Amino acid sequence: MATAATCQAGAALDGLRGQLDKEGFRALVLTSPGARRYALRSAPGLADGTAVLLTTDGTLASAPGDLATALTAVLDATGVEDGVVGADADLPWEVFGRLSGTGARLRPAADLVFADLARCAPGEVAAFAAAADLAAVGYTAVMDHLRVGMDVREISGNVDRSIRRAGGLLGWNDPSDEPGAAGSDLVTVRGHDPATAQLTATTPVRYALHPLLAGVAGYAAATALLSKADGPLRTAGDTCAAATEALLTALVPGAPLRDGYTAFARASAPHPAACRIVALRGGGASLPLLPDSTVIAEPGMVLGVRTEVAAPGRGTVELAETLVVTPSGTEPQARTPLRLVELY
Repeated sequence: MATAATCQAGAALDGLRGQLDKEGFRALVLTSPGARRYALRSAPGLADGTAVLLTTDGTLASAPGDLATALTAVLDATGVEDGVVGADADLPWEVFGRLSGTGARLRPAADLVFADLARCAPGEVAAFAAAADLAAVGYTAVMDHLRVGMDVREISGNVDRSIRRAGGLLGWNDPSDEPGAAGSDLVTVRGHDPATAQLTATTPVRYALHPLLAGVAGYAAATALLSKADGPLRTAGDTCAAATEALLTALVPGAPLRDGYTAFARASAPHPAACRIVALRGGGASLPLLPDSTVIAEPGMVLGVRTEVAAPGRGTVELAETLVVTPSGTEPQARTPLRLVELY
């Protein structure tokens, strides 16, 4: 049986506790990496457990082990034996089976967690702008040196040196990146020849930059082609640029954030495409906003937006940016090009 460690939550979680009480939750269980990091930053004495539980009375508990065991441990440690417990992510059936003998009832709370992670105080917005600037430094470090035959590992070295000179020391790993990516915690690269780790002239080089500055996450991504784009890739690039712009335009105060998804899907159809909107507090990305989310855009929110459009058989164009929601719309922070960059 896993043993849970407990403490009193810090002031940073007071807003989340208030929302829990307002929505009728007894407690909130956090199992996604971004949400766990966010909660545990206010309690550095706790290990980064598999499950973290925050109660409305301010108790924070963390436990390691498999998810079902860890969740049972934090519930026991905090005395939460009944009532509604919110969950920030989908949980496997084993968890529900383990809770069947208690009075605790799990309910989705992804929107509540996302909104709290996205809302930032003015000082935090400035910190995110500085972290996004580091991502822009990484962009320059990549673009200034790209060439056919380059070993993908050299990209990581260039980014690491440039960001360190600019004051950044660490990065974060994006848990949503698919297998086959190369790089480090500062940059994730796709589009190289997997047999040689070298860049080719005809396959788009896609990379995401994710540095940390004083615990605040930067976020940007770009796609470069080391030759002139042919018709399918040019179409994918133009479509991704236009659909990304449509997404950004839809993120206005007072509108549901999911409107960004709708705008992107409309502008990218009928091409194979995907996008996600994430919150960046907690030293990394949250789980993506759900397509049916009811979270409303508010001035001061900081969001990461990542988009991609595929040209089947030719590759994929991927773009990303850190955004601040302002009274009139969104303001990009990294200001990396939101288009396919052709280098030839």
